Amino acid sequence: MRSLRASPGFSLVVLVSLGLFGFIGVMLLMGLLGLNATVQAMGHFSSLDHRIHDLTYAFLFGTAAVGLLAQLRTPSKNVAGQLMALIPWVGFVLAFGLTNILINLLRPPFVPIFGALALLAMILHPTGRSLFSSFNISRANRVMLALVIIAAAPLLVFAATNIGLQRTVIDGHAALSHYGYMVAFSFTGLGVGLLASLRPDGWRLTAWVAGLLPALLGLASVVFSDVGSSLGLFWALAAIAWGVGFVAAAELTRRGGRTDTGDDTGVVPDRGSTPSTPRWGVYVFGVIVIGLALLFVILHLTGGGPGLHTP
Repeated sequence: MRSLRASPGFSLVVLVSLGLFGFIGVMLLMGLLGLNATVQAMGHFSSLDHRIHDLTYAFLFGTAAVGLLAQLRTPSKNVAGQLMALIPWVGFVLAFGLTNILINLLRPPFVPIFGALALLAMILHPTGRSLFSSFNISRANRVMLALVIIAAAPLLVFAATNIGLQRTVIDGHAALSHYGYMVAFSFTGLGVGLLASLRPDGWRLTAWVAGLLPALLGLASVVFSDVGSSLGLFWALAAIAWGVGFVAAAELTRRGGRTDTGDDTGVVPDRGSTPSTPRWGVYVFGVIVIGLALLFVILHLTGGGPGLHTP
């Protein structure tokens, strides 16, 4: 908290951002409950057919909000959260560059406003030029990286499918840039997972978010199985399983490398040695990785790849 108070500019940006997130969250909740006609007129939670897209939009905003929320307590030890707060907006920029969603991103201009605030917070962060000092290849976890690499295959297919839909399909989803949201979600999932795998200071929060993102989308796809952009039962269950497995791998890593001082970074004081996941954990998650890879290849070759949508 001292470092937060010592950086009034950074504190102001974080508090303003969180205030805006809270306002939008209340508005979206009112729209979901049918209490705000303005939100529904904008296309958010206006109908059940848009529910997967609306929830994905909320997941992206929630990722950034959680990252900034972590800055309220010792921001110098939560640099991973600060970087995570910027990733969804980078995902939106990539989605814009690959599709045609600029007009809807500027109406209302939530994405550029929050993106600018997140970038400004990173520039004003109390760590200053030391923001990336905790990044070190020796801190990276091989099991978590392997899981991210395996997830990259279906996520990139999912992104490519939605890029094509956003650019070519003429329907209500494309008109509201909803396929673009799915593209941004794919890139955000990969970005947060990679960030967590590198394990900079405060990495545990990002690991949980990286696991929750696909798990929540999978759960939403199970609940709203007949809604546009639903993953389908198999891929929904696979997303949930991957999310649980990624969080479990992170927790096993933390416990396996925790020091007597209570440090949860997983890095021991002796720089000559690095922590490792228990050997049985490597075997278990190795099997998960190989199994997911084989299932993806088989289903993709048979036409059952992720993100297939019939307008």
